[in-house]
Amino acid sequence: MGEVVVKIPEKLKERMSKLSWIDWASVAKKAISERLEDIEELEIRRKVAEISEIPEDDDREVKASLAEEVVSSTERVLNELKSGKRKPMTLEEFNVWCDEL
Repeated sequence: MGEVVVKIPEKLKERMSKLSWIDWASVAKKAISERLEDIEELEIRRKVAEISEIPEDDDREVKASLAEEVVSSTERVLNELKSGKRKPMTLEEFNVWCDEL
């Protein structure tokens, strides 16, 4: 397993020390993993947005790898929704998401 060293402010370390029963390494791993998933999903959304802006009369081919990424991402989100790991967006969240694209 790889190792990463993270330096944090002393005040934050003191606050963390007061909660010694928490496995801060696990908290950090989960946060990093979730952030990476968010970034990867945003990258795929960006690619999908680029494709959707291609005019119908454009005869360039869409790379199969991109199509596979979109399908894979869609399946992952669907599985997360079914398992309860991810909650469906509210209308307000959806509108914010649309504004970010």
